[in-house]
Amino acid sequence: MMQNNSPKLDRPDKSTTGKACPSCGAIPLSEAVFCHVCGASLNERPGGSKWSAGRLWALSTVAAVIVVAVIILAAVSERDTAPTSLTALPAPVFDAPPDLTQMTQREAADRLFNRIMTASEQGKPAEAQRFVPMAVQAYEGLPALDRDAHYHLSLIHGVNRDHAKRNHHIAALRDGAPDHLLALIVEHDIARQAGDRAAVSRTIASFSAAYGAEIAKRRPEYEAHRKTIERFRASVALQTAQSPAKPPNNAQDGATLFAKNCAGCHGQGAAGSDKGPPLVHKIYEPSHHGDGSFYRAVRQGVRPHHWPFGEMPPIPGISDDEVRQIVDYVRKLQRAAGIR
Repeated sequence: MMQNNSPKLDRPDKSTTGKACPSCGAIPLSEAVFCHVCGASLNERPGGSKWSAGRLWALSTVAAVIVVAVIILAAVSERDTAPTSLTALPAPVFDAPPDLTQMTQREAADRLFNRIMTASEQGKPAEAQRFVPMAVQAYEGLPALDRDAHYHLSLIHGVNRDHAKRNHHIAALRDGAPDHLLALIVEHDIARQAGDRAAVSRTIASFSAAYGAEIAKRRPEYEAHRKTIERFRASVALQTAQSPAKPPNNAQDGATLFAKNCAGCHGQGAAGSDKGPPLVHKIYEPSHHGDGSFYRAVRQGVRPHHWPFGEMPPIPGISDDEVRQIVDYVRKLQRAAGIR
């Protein structure tokens, strides 16, 4: 009868430790640290933890997955419940820029000007400001600027309320046309934005006084912006009608006011003196020096450009109504001398 010499796994031999697994009772190999059947640590004491290394690894893996899932869910929840005040704000929507490639430089500049004005009138300041640098560059690249271009630039710089540059273009409009109607309109806008009521009244009076003589000159820029001029004129008429009437000044008329405030330099009867030029002179005829120039002379003074008498300083303490009476007096003297 043949003897079965195969080793039994539940008994120790030279390849086993002789120490049963504390978890399942199997006899592991002698070099093993963990049970080859259940994975339990062979160094655990009986009655200790019955978790196998495999089970512990699996548990730690599951726990890590749960932690990551919780973090992701928390982030998603925070994103969904975060305040939407910023993300809800609509981004500015700009219309497509005009195609300038088929235009002359002046046409392109005027097209950009129209784009800026349209955006401003539609309450789109961001879009208007977007085109300001392009328009300024287009105009400044022209060989020369006419009065119409200077007026356009004064309005373009008005988008950013750059009054220093606006005043520069106002001066250019008045070069050779001291009572230029568009210059007075821009000056009125600056005064209104600054809250300067005296300047607002002064520009209105100057515009009203200069309108008739200026509009008759039919300057190209007047024709191009006739609607603007007439709209401003209507606004001026409405403001004048709504202003409380001033009591008549019976104590002083234009001659008295002139004698008190002007004759010291311009002489009696505006005939001139050694301190100042005569105002009854062709230089001061209405077509060359409109009524508005007298208002500015009183408020701002005058730099010498016709006579060697030095600068005329501003004259304080004279109201616009008193200036009007003085101007009426001077015009009466001029008409009597044949200056019209």
